[in-house]
Amino acid sequence: MKTTRRKFLRNASVAAVGIPLASGVVAAARPSNSCADAPNSPAEVPATLDLVERGKFALNGLIGTMDWENAPEFYFKVKLVPPTFIHDAISFAACGPKYWEALVMARAMSGSDLHTDMEERYRQFMLSCIEADGLFYCKIGPHRPWDNSSPEDYANIYGQGRMIRALLAQNDYDGNPKWLRQARKMGDRLAEIAISKDDYIYYPTTPGYGDVFSYPKSGWKGTELPRSSERNPSAAPYDIFAIPMYLGGTILPLVRLAERSGDEKMVELAKKLTRFLLLSDSGWVPEEYARGVIPAEHGEYRGHFHGHVMALRGILACGVAANDTAMKHFARDGYEFSRNLGVSPLGWCEEYAGKHSHETCCLADMVSLAIQLSTAGLGDYWDDVDGFVRNHLIEGQFVDLEKLKRMNRDLTPSQEKLLERAIGTFCSIGSPVALSTIVRNCCVANGTQALYSAWESIVQFQDATATVNLLLNRRSPWLDVESYLPYQGKVVLRNKQARRIFVRVPGWVDRQRMECRINEKSTAPHFHGNYLLLDQVGGSAVITLAFPVHEEVRTFTVDDYGGRGMAGRPLDTYKYRVTLKAGTAMAVTSLAGDESKTYDVAVVYPAYQDRGYLAGDVAPMRKVPPIATSNVIRSW
Repeated sequence: MKTTRRKFLRNASVAAVGIPLASGVVAAARPSNSCADAPNSPAEVPATLDLVERGKFALNGLIGTMDWENAPEFYFKVKLVPPTFIHDAISFAACGPKYWEALVMARAMSGSDLHTDMEERYRQFMLSCIEADGLFYCKIGPHRPWDNSSPEDYANIYGQGRMIRALLAQNDYDGNPKWLRQARKMGDRLAEIAISKDDYIYYPTTPGYGDVFSYPKSGWKGTELPRSSERNPSAAPYDIFAIPMYLGGTILPLVRLAERSGDEKMVELAKKLTRFLLLSDSGWVPEEYARGVIPAEHGEYRGHFHGHVMALRGILACGVAANDTAMKHFARDGYEFSRNLGVSPLGWCEEYAGKHSHETCCLADMVSLAIQLSTAGLGDYWDDVDGFVRNHLIEGQFVDLEKLKRMNRDLTPSQEKLLERAIGTFCSIGSPVALSTIVRNCCVANGTQALYSAWESIVQFQDATATVNLLLNRRSPWLDVESYLPYQGKVVLRNKQARRIFVRVPGWVDRQRMECRINEKSTAPHFHGNYLLLDQVGGSAVITLAFPVHEEVRTFTVDDYGGRGMAGRPLDTYKYRVTLKAGTAMAVTSLAGDESKTYDVAVVYPAYQDRGYLAGDVAPMRKVPPIATSNVIRSW
């Protein structure tokens, strides 16, 4: 049972009461477009992974790493040891709007009221950067002294796309049509400044005017774009590696804008930009590939993982909107290639193809792309999503304040406050067992969005049919999912509105030994593909699924040729032993020796060393408020 994002239902009610964050701040209840349960007493549920709690931590990290004293721009670099916040000259141009969209998503899933005043300051600051022509500009001047990258204000092309997504997300959240009007004006201006050639369009880049692929306020300084067909990546212009990110990342927002506004011009713009991205010299040439495979026709690449997978997300969205089978299959092939660049069951993705380093931005894209492909009917990648989220997305979020305090000696009160503000951020660099303590905040925004996309996809509802895609905890107006994994092979569904329920059963489950009870009455499970079908269920039915869980030990090998994943240096090989239980990594051990250093920092945050508590066979329980959120943000 597949549900398109256009068919998602919007619901209105009240949001959740927040929980104390690691910094000691308690998030309060607030009105939003959520839906409350009928019972007033707290429910007892398994104390297992809850993405709502993680969303509250993420909200703390997003707002905490903004500049609270000056222009409320986010600090691009956050050092956790010792706690230090640092501005960056050009990153706001592309990443500033990511924060806005991520803030909306974190509030939508959590209902938290944490620092709404700072969020409003940030929103107004972002709006002040949108000029009369409709574009979002980085303003050069004394209020942003850290940015002297351009002689005049500049509008980054990728930043325009991310701003469109932020505006659409805000429109989803509060229903105010002004956000959609602003997004349409931005899309129209992007159409005006595009360079047309043959059957495609592109945007040029002007060196010296901010980040790459930025439009100077006075207009383009040139319209040609450097190209290269060289096999050697060191001979190719950097711009070619930026094409998938800065131009490819603009396709998805244009498609989402077209879906929302019904403006076919935006679909055509996205299609023309996609044609440009599909050219072989737009970045689809890997270092090495199997004979007989034409990489430029199958989404294979070298260079920046995040940039290419973001482009694949846009190409897929455009393929779905235009019903272009070639585009859809290109995106699927690219996903299959990408999932092999790292340790797939963990969601540990290489920052650059062939580089022994992870970036949360890459993982966030993989979570969303896997969901897009699955809901579009182009595969069943829910096991991937489950593993990505349970493992490296969660492991890479810094939520243990006491552990971080122990890693810092003699903290001053101001440093301790900065550390509290950084709780909920996500790692940017690191190996599978050692995370860098230097955070690049593009990863904080993208990591938050991955939490949201996974949370939203746990349960979908349409035409009295609930579809449970992930066996993760979720309270919704349609049904509640109570997951005892990985402690026990047990999941309880408490129905509220559905007459028919589809439950996606993970691939590691032995279906022959699976038991199903409806209101404590045993029933034979019936499968529709990978989904268990429960038909004609009562409105208050309680469904219990039980199945054995087991541990397995697997070994993974990762090659590394360093730098930006470019050849020309001796190849290093790393091996990891991963113990998995019900898709959850219980332990990850390096077989290559000491990995106490990453590429940029001497002090690392050890990963997968504190998961011993998951080895038990009885899930702990906890009380939760009787609130169910159902916010649907469709910008991603």
